[in-house]
Amino acid sequence: MPIWPKIPSDVRAFVRRAFSEANRQVTELIWHVPNVRETSLDDQLISALIPQRAPTRLPSGAVIEMDIHNIGGLRRLYSWETADIAILVFIYRDQHLVAQKIGLLQSKRMFPLNGDVDDADPVGFAYGMNRMLRSFQTSPLRLVNRKYEFNQDCSYSSIKAGDDQIKTIDSHNASFGESIYYLLYTPPTLPSAVLYPVVTRRRLPYKFDSGCLIYPASLLHGVLAKLEKGRSPTHLQLMEAAVGEQVSRLEAWVANSLLICKVGQPFGSDREEQVHLMLERRTGPIAAAIAISIALPPD
Repeated sequence: MPIWPKIPSDVRAFVRRAFSEANRQVTELIWHVPNVRETSLDDQLISALIPQRAPTRLPSGAVIEMDIHNIGGLRRLYSWETADIAILVFIYRDQHLVAQKIGLLQSKRMFPLNGDVDDADPVGFAYGMNRMLRSFQTSPLRLVNRKYEFNQDCSYSSIKAGDDQIKTIDSHNASFGESIYYLLYTPPTLPSAVLYPVVTRRRLPYKFDSGCLIYPASLLHGVLAKLEKGRSPTHLQLMEAAVGEQVSRLEAWVANSLLICKVGQPFGSDREEQVHLMLERRTGPIAAAIAISIALPPD
């Protein structure tokens, strides 16, 4: 396997800033709309990165570009996906591709204590936008009075012990190499609460405690193995199982681990077909892909 090239520090800083802003926007969304569906959080993450996609020359002489493609949609009805977001890294030197790798993220959100999350059901999916035409004849807005509370005992309720998806992820990581990680959407601080109807909206600062957290599948599945079938892991259970640097924020995982080849899987011509099967088919398992291309400065 070729030696992974050294990535200039300003490239890593650029990527960290881009994903830090994406983290902030996604976390602000779950802060303002605590029952937002998981797919909307995925869409927000991708949208937040789009302003950074133009080729950019950095002081080191390196040029970086992010190509972003969002398919989305189908996983709201089916549950076949192994991961939701693919992040690919392509390294070029003297116009030649010298290294490439992939990291995959399976995204899940924390549920509030009341369990109320706006997730699409098969009937609602079938109606699509036509559902908006089937409105109430009288407005329910003045009756809205909900409290969404989050604390360490809240669970990531769409992750279930014994679920077939867990077996699929384990099978992929065993055959392709550890490449699927969990992206857990979490409120900015715990405990916290949001009252409906909202009175004022706030902008989330760049410094906050939680947000978009990355967990190795092996760590999370180890917690699931101790739970009864059908049970979901709580935030506290996951944090107690984590040690050292196993858990990181999204921007740190991409800039400090994926870019320098601590995580993810390099691939060449021998494994390109497997990667293409994940990314090139409209009915494949990935909802969105982010390709980070880096042209290194001359030696």
